[in-house]
Amino acid sequence: MPKIVDHDERRALIVEALWRVIARDGAHEVSVRHVAAEAGMPKSSIGHYVGTMPQLLGLAVDQLVQSNIDYVLSLDLLDLDADKATEVLFTLVPVSERRRHMSGVWLLLVSQAGADAEISDVLYGLNVSVSEGLHDVLVGMRQQGLVDASRDIGVEVRRLHALIDGLAIQCLTDPHLRSEADVRAILRHEVARLADPDPVTQRTIAASGR
Repeated sequence: MPKIVDHDERRALIVEALWRVIARDGAHEVSVRHVAAEAGMPKSSIGHYVGTMPQLLGLAVDQLVQSNIDYVLSLDLLDLDADKATEVLFTLVPVSERRRHMSGVWLLLVSQAGADAEISDVLYGLNVSVSEGLHDVLVGMRQQGLVDASRDIGVEVRRLHALIDGLAIQCLTDPHLRSEADVRAILRHEVARLADPDPVTQRTIAASGR
């Protein structure tokens, strides 16, 4: 009787092997050959169960994003305070060694996106997922009075996404530049800023009333 192979199980094993390669050797050493060797499979199995290397990286990124989403969902977004909101945002910044290893995949995608359309698509999907997650967090914060009514949620999502990406790049490229306390302080100030009226909106309203 032919052996039944669980494709989902094989894909999970391959992604786990990818993370082990990254943790041990760094994201720059990721290749089909290295991942296959780590998984104890022939290289052809990677293509059969996962597809191309960009597709494998996409699976890894999806897993990374899902772990962050699961954490956010474990919190009550309808019961956020400034400290909880800061901690939610803090989870998105790779400040610990483990997070830096995992987020190295993101930096790899960023470095190759300009030359590979498939990787560019994976990165786009990641950015959409992060933006949607930040939108949900900011909506929850607004419902708790942590985002002033004068602030445009769409603009604030884009600003916050840019801030988190910037902090992530600094933490990944120079881990000594930003300590955990430093990152928390920056995000705490950002959360406090959101609770204040938007000066741009205020100036616009004032100008229209003249």
